[in-house]
Amino acid sequence: MNFIAATVELRAIITDPINAYGLDYRGADAVIPAANSSGEVKLRALCFNRGGPKLDTFLEWKPGTRALVTGYLVFSDDTSQPLDFLVTTIEPNIPQDMYCNQVVLGNAFFGSDEIKERRNGQIAIKIGTTLDNSDVTTWLFMELHESRKTKLTDRVRKGRGICVHGYIREYRKEGDTSPYRAIVANDFSTRKERERTSSSNQTTGSAKGYGSADIDPTPEY
Repeated sequence: MNFIAATVELRAIITDPINAYGLDYRGADAVIPAANSSGEVKLRALCFNRGGPKLDTFLEWKPGTRALVTGYLVFSDDTSQPLDFLVTTIEPNIPQDMYCNQVVLGNAFFGSDEIKERRNGQIAIKIGTTLDNSDVTTWLFMELHESRKTKLTDRVRKGRGICVHGYIREYRKEGDTSPYRAIVANDFSTRKERERTSSSNQTTGSAKGYGSADIDPTPEY
């Protein structure tokens, strides 16, 4: 599960209801604003289609204004599409120059062992994230300050699960359909890996046929 709290700027309410992830939503085209359009994080905000104060606030949201929104980010395997943002709370009564962009990726994993050196004292590594109980995977970069390199070098193992806290960013070159996408991490955590041990304490009692030497040849049916 990937949590986000961000100031989101509305572009337009989507007129037709949207069925996604087995539920009915009302949707909106929105962005996490940036200094220029090439750096905006594009979103499809989805609010559960059930009458009440949250849905009313969502539908009354004015294009061009910002709201403080919390919810969950859903990554798809089509990087040309905006990220889905499942709205849990929305507060439109905020200063319009307010900026917030905080993300926790709870189901990420190392997609590579290669640590890349970047400019301005940054390092980066490829990570992946999946949908809940799904084979759908998307790839992005985790960017870190070089002071985290020792920790990253010590922890990195392709496929190892990680939890990342930071902010999401995208960058689009003119003419590209898919953005460069990264989470700029304040820090990350991993579960402690333990050495695998083999146990010889078998609880087979006096039954016979459990030893490796007792396995019968494969029949030719």
